[in-house]
Amino acid sequence: MITFLILVVVVGAGTLFAIERTLAADLVKSLDSRLFKQGSAVADYLTVTGHPDRLAPGLGAVTGTRITIIGADGLIEGDSVDPSMVGKPIGEAPEVATARLGDIGRAIRQLSTTEGPQYLIAVPADLDRVIRLAVPLEDVVETRARMRYRLLVGSAFGLLGCLLLSWIFIRAVTKPLQSMTRTAEKLAQGDYDVPPPTDAGGELGVLARAMMHMAGEVKTRIGELTQQRDLMSVVIGGLVEGVVVVERSGKVVLVNDAAKPLVGEGDEELPTPLRPLIKRALAGEQADAELALRGREVRASARPLGDPGAIVVLYDVTRMRALEAVRREFLSNAAHELRTPVTSISGYAETLLGGGVDAATSKEFLTTIHRNANRIASLVSDLLVLDTLGGRPSIVGDRTSVALAQVVQDAARTTKGVSPDAQIEIDVPAEIAVLGTREGLDHVVQNLIDNAVKYGAGTPVTVHAERAGQVVTLTVSDRGPGIPKGYEDRVFERFYRIDAGRSRAVGGSGLGLAIVKSQIEAMGGRVWVEANSPGARFVVELDVPSLTRRASSAG
Repeated sequence: MITFLILVVVVGAGTLFAIERTLAADLVKSLDSRLFKQGSAVADYLTVTGHPDRLAPGLGAVTGTRITIIGADGLIEGDSVDPSMVGKPIGEAPEVATARLGDIGRAIRQLSTTEGPQYLIAVPADLDRVIRLAVPLEDVVETRARMRYRLLVGSAFGLLGCLLLSWIFIRAVTKPLQSMTRTAEKLAQGDYDVPPPTDAGGELGVLARAMMHMAGEVKTRIGELTQQRDLMSVVIGGLVEGVVVVERSGKVVLVNDAAKPLVGEGDEELPTPLRPLIKRALAGEQADAELALRGREVRASARPLGDPGAIVVLYDVTRMRALEAVRREFLSNAAHELRTPVTSISGYAETLLGGGVDAATSKEFLTTIHRNANRIASLVSDLLVLDTLGGRPSIVGDRTSVALAQVVQDAARTTKGVSPDAQIEIDVPAEIAVLGTREGLDHVVQNLIDNAVKYGAGTPVTVHAERAGQVVTLTVSDRGPGIPKGYEDRVFERFYRIDAGRSRAVGGSGLGLAIVKSQIEAMGGRVWVEANSPGARFVVELDVPSLTRRASSAG
């Protein structure tokens, strides 16, 4: 083992040194390649956008480097770390001089007395500019130190592994004899359930196999007596269906794990609904029924077993029935959500087919038809997303600035096309914009207004929006029966309806508000409901677009 250990240490140390040097070189090469690509990208971007004094800080934050842009006159046009350097000469910078000759300049030096050494790379750009990128060399040194530490740790574990393997190899020489000795001692004591001795070659292997054959024969004979019983217990215990076995005397002799939640433990009295089935099975008949056991819907099948008694198999169909109910609700919800845009499209299309519509009105009708057709496609997409992600869809498309007044007016126009008597009061300033998607906001506002009209019992619906800081609040209020206290959160649950009868009468299905919540959260906002005394007030909170924020800050 000593000789083997020395050999491993010498070879391992040489390999470790070579790997460390190679990885260090690859690290520097990778850093150089990254800085070159980033510098070239900055040069291309500068050609398109200009403004090096504003470009350098932004790109420096993105690339994680210090970016300095030097003009053709040697003056600094932009610096991502020290904007005060703008307009000052670059001074002696060999890497910049190399870049001016059309090559890639590289250097390792300090840029100031307060900083450590930097790895610099300079890339030529258009208009005789030079883009210089700098990263602290300390990062490279720390990375190499971490890499060297990991290699040392790995080598230490490798050395321990080699020692362990050496010990295993030596033990392999004597282990077969020790194992067979222990096996012989157990066999002499009448213990036939012994582990097999370590297999070996030659005569030792023959002896070990003969010894195990003798012990195996005895063990096989004994095991056959209990194998069938154990197999049956495992099979019945692993069934997902509940199994109950009853003797002719009526005593329960077997209840598997799946049946215990439905009928209780074996020593408990069986539920009353099962007794007629068991009685018929004990009489030699087959009986099937669907019944309720401890709050679960169960399909029970009872079969006679002859002299032993009877067996009852229980299938829990509660989840199946729930899924069927969900499917029916889903179809109803889909019809509800699609009815409004389809009705609007049908009405406007019928008017257009009737003729007698001027060009401006025809264009308005066609625009409404197109918008509602897009809404149908969006609704179908939302339903698929809700079904796939459990009502938590991700953002579809990038959020942009959307004029809220136009969205509300379009939604109100669509609602009045379906319900001409609807009273909708709109108080949304034209200058208010929110950060979101037009399709998502159309869907949200249309749902809220439709719900307010449907459940407002003919009362006026008020749509109001105002900006508070960097947030826009949109409220849709009605003066109908309102929402009972305690149900404010549940109304946003998928398929949930407070008053199923009233909801069905007005076309409600419980899906609209679930989609509203998902759409609002996907656009980075939130929605809730408040009491309006009388009626209900739905509040939507969305962010102000970033351009608006910057303009506000500048003001």
